[in-house]
Formats: sequence, structure tokens, C-alpha cells
Amino acid sequence: MRTHAGETSNGDTRRGIVFATAYRSLAIWHYYLQPTEDPSPLEMVANLVYLVPRSLVLGMLMLLDQLTLRSMQRAEYLADSVAARAGSTEAAVAFLDRLLVADSADTTVWRESNKLRTRPRGTGRAEEWADGLWELLAAHMESIPEHEYERQRRVGARRGHSVDDTHPPTHLRRECLLVGAVMPAAVVTDDDREQRIAAELADARRQVARQIVRGD
Repeated sequence: MRTHAGETSNGDTRRGIVFATAYRSLAIWHYYLQPTEDPSPLEMVANLVYLVPRSLVLGMLMLLDQLTLRSMQRAEYLADSVAARAGSTEAAVAFLDRLLVADSADTTVWRESNKLRTRPRGTGRAEEWADGLWELLAAHMESIPEHEYERQRRVGARRGHSVDDTHPPTHLRRECLLVGAVMPAAVVTDDDREQRIAAELADARRQVARQIVRGD
């Protein structure tokens, strides 16, 4: 039987073709069985008729979530390990630390994009100013002091910070990396390669920044 790469490498059963197909089908049925907003009398009857099958489908989705949560979280730990082998333990841990301040990054992006959208006429198009959006964000992230990261680590451990309800707590992912052997980066770059990567991504960076500024 064919499987997705995520299942064969990290044991995530949710990515197997059988489970993924079943889960996707249930999700689609749940979408189509959603009650109609501001229903007409006939639609009110349909909403009542759909109540039982919708509840059954939702129950099946919740059951599948619970049955596969462990394997999915295990896959995330293994993915972190792969990231550490590729980019080094230090880089993988630093990335998890950045997740702790993601809200600050979001705030910075929207604040700067709002400033760019409201610039006075005559100072250039907002799209042109947007080209520097990522540099502003990078400067903000570099300005966050270490003691703020440490505070966020303590808060995250106390409150159980995670990317979403399917990911393990971020502080446990971090600890799992730190208790293992320290990995050097297996994939390294030089200045020339980094410049070529930056050139390849330049158009995409510009387009995304301008979409954010336009509010698309």
C-alpha cells in the first residue's frame, strides 16, 4: 500500500492514505452538514434533520483525533530531530524559541503594514515601501533580548504553549532536543549560495509583503 512520506519517515498515521482519505471525507461531510445561517422555515427543518448525522460525523472526527494524537505528536518530535540533524541543534532550539514570540512578530508585521498603508501622499506607493517589510521584521526579532525569551519559556512551560492543539508543548519539544546529543549542521551554505537563495526568493518575498500591505 502506498503511504505518504510523513508516515514512512515519522510514523504519523494521519498521513497514511487510508486514514487521510477517511478523515478528509468526514471533514467534508461535516462542512456540508453545517446549519444554514438565517434559515427559512424549510431550511430550519433541514437544520434539524441534519443535526443527528452532523453530530455523528463530529463525534467520529473527535474520536479519530484522540486515537491518533499520540502518533502525530511523536512525529513532531521526530521532525524536530531531523531539523536538528540538518541545521544543528542550536538552530532548531532557536527556531522553537522564535515560536514563543510569534505573537510579537505578528503585531510588528501588522503595525508596520498599517503604517505603510497610511503614509501621506507623495511619499511613494505603499507597495514600494512594503519591499522593506521583512527587513523591519528581522530587525525587530533581533532586538528581542534574551531575558524576554527566558520569560516566554517560563510562561510557555507553565501555560503549555504549543503551535496548535495537535503539536506537543513547545517547551517539551525544546527539552527533547537539549537532552539528546548536540548535532552540528549537516547542511551548510556559503555566501554565494545564500545570495542565490535570496535572489530566488526575492519575488515571492516582495509579492507577499505587498499583499499584506494591501490587506489582501
